[in-house]
Amino acid sequence: MLAALRRPLAHVLRLAAALALAGCAAPDETEPGPAPEPTEVAFPATFSWGAATAGFQIETGLADTDWGVWAATPGKIQNGDLPDAGPDAFAHVAEDVAALLAAGLDGYRFSIERARVYPTRAAFDADAPDPAGLAAYDGLLAALDAGGIRPMVTLHHFVWPRYMSDPALAASPQGWERDDAPAVFGAWCRRMAARYGDRVDLWVTINEPNVEAMIGYVAGYFPPGVSDPDRLADVLRRQVSAHAACYDAIHDDDATDADGDGASALVSVASHNRLYEPADPTSAADLAAVAHSRNFWNLWLLDAVVRGDVDLDFDDVVDVTADPGLVGRADYIGLNYYGTSRINAAALKLPYVGVVPAQFDLPNERPKNDLGWDIYPPGFGVVLDEVARYGLPVYITENGIADALDVNRSRFTAEHLFEVGKAIARGIDVRGYYHWSIIDNFEWASGFCPRFGLFQVDFTDPARPRSPTSAVPMLAELATSGRLTKSAIAALPPYQSKPSPCAGF
Repeated sequence: MLAALRRPLAHVLRLAAALALAGCAAPDETEPGPAPEPTEVAFPATFSWGAATAGFQIETGLADTDWGVWAATPGKIQNGDLPDAGPDAFAHVAEDVAALLAAGLDGYRFSIERARVYPTRAAFDADAPDPAGLAAYDGLLAALDAGGIRPMVTLHHFVWPRYMSDPALAASPQGWERDDAPAVFGAWCRRMAARYGDRVDLWVTINEPNVEAMIGYVAGYFPPGVSDPDRLADVLRRQVSAHAACYDAIHDDDATDADGDGASALVSVASHNRLYEPADPTSAADLAAVAHSRNFWNLWLLDAVVRGDVDLDFDDVVDVTADPGLVGRADYIGLNYYGTSRINAAALKLPYVGVVPAQFDLPNERPKNDLGWDIYPPGFGVVLDEVARYGLPVYITENGIADALDVNRSRFTAEHLFEVGKAIARGIDVRGYYHWSIIDNFEWASGFCPRFGLFQVDFTDPARPRSPTSAVPMLAELATSGRLTKSAIAALPPYQSKPSPCAGF
């Protein structure tokens, strides 16, 4: 039954999104159905092909952070994995730039870590950055420039210096909860824009604010590791204010056109959006719960930073319209897409959040990645149609698969990029795709078990060699040709479901 309902449900959701964009009534039975599936898609010559990472997941020497403390705490990370045993990126800059080029990529998204640049609060307050920390990022940017690779810089990717967030003090305000967080974050953004604005035109202020808030303040698998919906709601509201402060700071201090294309900096958040599906498509309660989940997870943040519309109590009713301190604080939509979540109105409900979504090992016939997440490329098209409502360019800031045996990555990547190509053909201004990730890394609470890398890293070898997966030549050819056919996808190996299982948070 579920298999039979998959395509109709995706069609209904996409149709609903299109109707919302057009402001139309539902079509009558005489109107034509959906357009036939294309046999080929094309990408503009200006399309950016890239890959993404985050500093804590690939660097070493960040023990004095909330995540450094968390990872060193027994029982917090699968298999007791420690981040410093990872790919050691700063010792392998040349290899990783070569990997980007081998995959045909011209863009690299990475984070600059505050704890490396300002190891102490005294250093931050005095604006006395650590010379070695700056030199590490200077060297990376120089290597990217030499390779003709455009940087996209993230200024907060989950990790706080310990002087701003300490899991040992979880009962007190941490990170975004602190009264000084927006000002501190704004100052951080201003300093980085002033230093690197001549080399960086694409900025991400905060990566996946909703994920950081939910998993740190309700699920408890991220620092500070508490379960308090009121603190979750407070964090979400504060993240929006901090983003706006960062956006303004970057635009105040980065008026330089880094790549000579006549454009100044583009600034946004990276929003983690999923396709939310009802456990029972005939249940009014499930459909209502899906609508709330869609608003809470996919739209709340973007409504605030694009339109200035804020639903302060998360009841699906806008309380503040066109807030002048928020409206227009996004130059593009940064979109992370990994799959689907199932909503059952009879499941656990929380204040603000509503029904807690399920995303692991869902009871359907779709193949699963190593973490048990659905592999469902059509959902990508739905969330792309959903963000088209904002009328802004879109960058896919993350999309990838946990696939340790390298049996699913090529088909996954090709099928998801086919959906991107279809979205472009529908008129959505998608300007780039950043695969998560260029190399295997420390996947937060799941440790090193999930392998997301286009290049595999041998963590048992002190030299940390990188080896290309089967997706690398496929992606390189696609980046060169700018065309992808259904027949090429059909020639790829079929999916294997959950071939190398990992625990998920």
